[in-house]
Amino acid sequence: MSSSALLRGARDARGLSQRALARVSDVPQPRIAEIETGRHDTTVSRLEELLVCLGHRVTILPTTARPVWEAGLAVADALARGDESAAWREVIQLSDDLAGAEPAVRVALCVAEPPNVADARYEALLAALVDHWLTRDRLPRPAWVREPSRTVSPAWDVEPIAELRAAARAATPAAIARHGVYLAASELSSV
Repeated sequence: MSSSALLRGARDARGLSQRALARVSDVPQPRIAEIETGRHDTTVSRLEELLVCLGHRVTILPTTARPVWEAGLAVADALARGDESAAWREVIQLSDDLAGAEPAVRVALCVAEPPNVADARYEALLAALVDHWLTRDRLPRPAWVREPSRTVSPAWDVEPIAELRAAARAATPAAIARHGVYLAASELSSV
């Protein structure tokens, strides 16, 4: 994972512009832009300094799975390119990662809020997956999962074939359905 992804993800999650981060961190906005675009790979101490200004910390987890915020960046990038199939693959990989993580690590992977992905359906879907995989084992859910903006209205039937939607709705876990997303549990893992 690059320092650019860490900084951009934390800044996007807080809804701050580069200019606003520059004001609170005393780091010039052009330097922040260079870090976020990968033109300048910063030191860990400088990255930590910027992240603390955003209410985040650098930490190490005993896993190679991506945290939800990072998967959210990948979803946002795919959607910005108009590649919904790539966005869907990112969602399924996230689901696989959360399903396979030891419970304490699963909670840690979900704590930091993903950035806005500019599609209400995917905003709800990311929260729904987190809700599902944490609720399943009675694990604590971060506050961002319960935000009203993480529920899509009207509801999204992910199943594209109209004749199969009733069955998909019936097979949707409650933790997913409460986000206005209808997705059969059997669709939550890669083949």
